[in-house]
Amino acid sequence: PCEGIGCGCKSRRGPMSYKKKKLKKSRLSRLKYRLGQIAYAFLRKASVRLQKFISTKGQKVTMLNLAKALEILKRYDRMVRNPDLISLEQAITSQVEKEGQLNLCVFVCPKFNTKALFTSQPENYMPVDVATFGLFEDRITKIISLKKELMKAGLPTKINLVLGDNDAEEYIFPFANSFRVDTSEYKQRQQQYRVAFEEKCRTLFGEKGSVVWSLAEFGVVMDEKEPTISANNLKKEMEFFGWLFSAKGPYRGKLNFSEQVLTEMAIRKYRLYGAQGKFLEMLGGILLQTEGPGVWLERTQMLRCTGSSSIPAIYPWIRQEEIKEMMQEVR
Repeated sequence: PCEGIGCGCKSRRGPMSYKKKKLKKSRLSRLKYRLGQIAYAFLRKASVRLQKFISTKGQKVTMLNLAKALEILKRYDRMVRNPDLISLEQAITSQVEKEGQLNLCVFVCPKFNTKALFTSQPENYMPVDVATFGLFEDRITKIISLKKELMKAGLPTKINLVLGDNDAEEYIFPFANSFRVDTSEYKQRQQQYRVAFEEKCRTLFGEKGSVVWSLAEFGVVMDEKEPTISANNLKKEMEFFGWLFSAKGPYRGKLNFSEQVLTEMAIRKYRLYGAQGKFLEMLGGILLQTEGPGVWLERTQMLRCTGSSSIPAIYPWIRQEEIKEMMQEVR
């Protein structure tokens, strides 16, 4: 019988390590991503045809609608001198022309069970239900409010929720030899979580008010292209990883990695974010950036580190004290 972590038992998962399985499935994941792009393009065309039919009886987005929408988005944005503001108008008009609506894109991180990694069932790291929204809970009210204002201004708006459900698979699990994850079971749990999350979102945003995208199910893995990373930003990311695996972080100091491995993790994270930026570019619309504090712009830049222009971002959740600090830096 299996005695848990480190017992050497192969009856449950086979002889291959998690890292080798990831390498083996890398090409398959990229193929899945490309097929997903084709599927999305098909759905987008169907949406455009439907929207053209609807527009014969409804209203088109006029310059007045656009001006009101821009005013609303800028009012919700709390970033001092946001460099993306000049791109908002183009992003709105481009997507409305293609799909007849604007996508508001928001990343959501599942509430992972880090304690499960140190048991005989590390797959339970990935939750299967939505007992809590975690940090996303505080974002909901403002998302609903923004959508209502844009709709009232005459701009059809859809909420796109992107589940960041495969980060650990890409830049943590491959370096953790103390446990082995059953990848098949883990994928099933990711699917279960996405379904549960969709159910919750229907109660929040309405039956057809939102779309949920699982990056894991869609096959969004690390970009093959090397990322562009400044020395300062890499240092910030290394500091983040230092906290993540410290006794104060979610892993409670139970995972220890060398500086060389942490550097590789940081680079892998950039490559994953670069791929996510290309995924956002495919969705189109505007990103409501939720990551921070202290790294708001850095996280957006990460989405563009492998060549994607991504989509313009606004920052509705920057705290007042951060705004004051930004204003002082500008002066």
